[in-house]
Amino acid sequence: MAVASCTALAATLVIAAPAQAATNPSPSPSSAPTTPTTPVATTPGAPTITQIKSGPSSGQLTVTYVAPVSTGGSAITAYEISVDNAVTWWPCGVPAGTCTLTNLSNDRLYTVVMRAQNAIGPGPASAPAQGTPTIPPGTDPDKPIKLPSPHAWVNASFNAESNGLGVNGATAKLGVGTLPQLTFDHGITNKKAVETHLSVKATHQDGRIRNVKGAWGWINDHTAVYRPIKWWPGDSTVNIKSTLDKAVLGKSGKTYLLGSTSLAKTYTFRTARSLVAVVDGKSDRMKVYIDGKKVKDFGVSLGKSEWETSLGVKVISTRKEPKHTYTSVALNLDPTKEKPYELKDIPWNTRLTPTGEFIHSAPWAYGRIGRWNGSHGCTNMFESDAKWIYDNTVPGDVVTYTNTGGQTVQSWNGPGGLWNIPWSEWVKKSASGSLTGNPNISNPTAGKPANTGQNASA
Repeated sequence: MAVASCTALAATLVIAAPAQAATNPSPSPSSAPTTPTTPVATTPGAPTITQIKSGPSSGQLTVTYVAPVSTGGSAITAYEISVDNAVTWWPCGVPAGTCTLTNLSNDRLYTVVMRAQNAIGPGPASAPAQGTPTIPPGTDPDKPIKLPSPHAWVNASFNAESNGLGVNGATAKLGVGTLPQLTFDHGITNKKAVETHLSVKATHQDGRIRNVKGAWGWINDHTAVYRPIKWWPGDSTVNIKSTLDKAVLGKSGKTYLLGSTSLAKTYTFRTARSLVAVVDGKSDRMKVYIDGKKVKDFGVSLGKSEWETSLGVKVISTRKEPKHTYTSVALNLDPTKEKPYELKDIPWNTRLTPTGEFIHSAPWAYGRIGRWNGSHGCTNMFESDAKWIYDNTVPGDVVTYTNTGGQTVQSWNGPGGLWNIPWSEWVKKSASGSLTGNPNISNPTAGKPANTGQNASA
């Protein structure tokens, strides 16, 4: 019935229209003059990057691209290119074709986007593309075509877990707090050449590739350790690419040191999921994050006054014990000030430092866990929580401590030690980061006191 009603109304309107026209003549809409409309211009579409390759000179990328499908109704006046996530845009010429990026770092992966611009403004960015500049053959200042004489060949060994994790990094997945190192069989005097010819990238399990920003720190003339600014990305394959073959790495007396052909290789290790635990001595909580998401929130009790738990970064190793006995004798406690004790076969002990800091269950401390601090420096937990840490952490996992009232972990004190060197000091151990080009090669793991592996505190 609704349809019929509408049809009838339509018929009535059609019939009534001529009568209205007869009583009040007026021109029909179809006879009114029309004015042509001018299309409104918009910004252009995105160009398409078709190829990226290393440029003709050192530190260059040549980007080939084609014009967008739509100009937006206004002629394209410029193309722009960015390598820093569209923060800074650099001009390219018109018409579309190629654009050369200069002053880039060799062997570093760059993600490139482009955009077109017309009288209205810039259009959207293109789909990203990636490229890595390299030094063209024959132009590397550290690799002369004619090798100097006399010379000696330099070799190196690689250790993916140099901070004492207790596992083989060639086969095991490591936590994101591991620290890889290269050790050369000759003392290196041209350390900047070494750093220039090493690139560090991580390929995530989903295929994404990214640079791992960090710095090489020399702990003597033979050994350099790579430390990321933060942690390694989790679930990734880390590739440290070396192009040190036939590079001049300095001199030993009158003999030139040349990288052997064996140094043309890629050193590799794998990371497990990212696990970082954050312990706050003020709230007496431990929050555990896996791949950036909080998965656990545990109560803890840390060191009491005069036995404050140390601050900073600690890294888990294989040094775990299903049962451990804690004694006052191990701490050299004065029996006139504190009652001697022996706590036998305490379960689920995860050692953090060779000087005796553990994460462990503490049945005698259940009343203060999550409320106040009363241990001799260890991290006391409920038994089920300590077991979760014991079972679910792998060598290289990170535990950071804040608001404990203690001193920062010494650089020699366990797998996390080197992470506690302030970044501004760490880069001074790099030839590239040092203002003088002469890095501080003092060994931060030296000065370790004797018998640091025996003490244990509860």
